Amino acid sequence: MENAISARASAVPVRSMEGIAAADFNQLVQTHQRRVYRVLLSLLRDPDAADTLTQECFLRAYERRAQFRGESPVQAWLLRIAVNLARDYHRNRRVSFWRRLVGENDSNGEGSAISNVPARESSPEQVLLAREEVAAVWRAVEQLSPRQHAIFILHFVEEMTMAEMAAVLGIESGTVKVHLFRALNSVRKKMEDQQWR
Repeated sequence: MENAISARASAVPVRSMEGIAAADFNQLVQTHQRRVYRVLLSLLRDPDAADTLTQECFLRAYERRAQFRGESPVQAWLLRIAVNLARDYHRNRRVSFWRRLVGENDSNGEGSAISNVPARESSPEQVLLAREEVAAVWRAVEQLSPRQHAIFILHFVEEMTMAEMAAVLGIESGTVKVHLFRALNSVRKKMEDQQWR
């Protein structure tokens, strides 16, 4: 499946998108939309927010298409926009949380910090333990710095290489490697503290 997507991605022109026809941009959206959505869903854990920011990502890409110079693959450029949107989304939620906490914004907000994936109630003990362990991992990942969080998601969810992550985040591969190492150590330590092995 991913190979088919990669094959289609290579069919999309990797030249400067200045003056690109609307039909070509539609093809770019169709080729990359699912992956952008998956990355945003993994970063935000909120399907509605991921859907909204996927649309925003392609809107920004369309508006900024003249700025794309073709120095990195189109996919890396789109995912960089998506990661930045997710970072802004988290920052805005934190500001909103603190405003609600100190009473600046008394709108009837529910403050859903982390959306939980609804569990089907097939209740063997092993399924329950596995689900709890996955939830514990996600809680640990949520506590990572924004950069480590993004690298963890891109590596383990999107299975990107160091070079691909570096292109998406606009940093050196060595920096990606250091942050991935630190993220893994941090998640492992939190899991050990919670006695998950």
